Amino acid sequence: MKLIFIFFIPFLLFCRPLNAQQPSGSSPQPKVVDAFLDFLTEKIHLTPTERNQMRPLIVGYFSETRRINKTITDPLQREQERAALKISYRKSFTPILGNQRATRFFTEEQLFRRKIREVLKGRNVKKN
Repeated sequence: MKLIFIFFIPFLLFCRPLNAQQPSGSSPQPKVVDAFLDFLTEKIHLTPTERNQMRPLIVGYFSETRRINKTITDPLQREQERAALKISYRKSFTPILGNQRATRFFTEEQLFRRKIREVLKGRNVKKN
């Protein structure tokens, strides 16, 4: 009986954290997407309908961006893939937002990423 507990309890302890981890190829975290949508709503004045239509496109855009960053090691090729991705998604955004706001989306995305980096950098400074 002791032998069962000796093997069973460590098994349960080590298996539980593995179930809690997200797969490496998963989509972006919903909190990040929601924060970006809030930021975007404020910056380019999205209506609730536009926001709902943009959500799946933004999730796909973030996933594709992450895939490019992870898989392509050559900096020039990575930049070329990002540019092609932006052109492709701008075509998808234009029917929802119009041409001017669809183009502005990418400027606001860079600003959002910069602000996120600053927040994360501030957290690291406070911990140290």
